[in-house]
Amino acid sequence: MKLKRMLKKVALGCVNALAMMMVVQTANSACVWVVHQPEFPEEANKFKR
Repeated sequence: MKLKRMLKKVALGCVNALAMMMVVQTANSACVWVVHQPEFPEEANKFKR
């Protein structure tokens, strides 16, 4: 049971890290579509370089 909780914690930590990396990447890149730039969340602006 303790191992199961530990594995769950590690897996969630990895998912959180991947999500943060995607936010940073999205904040610092332009849209690949020529005619559409979706609205960018204001909370993600703090991750821009």
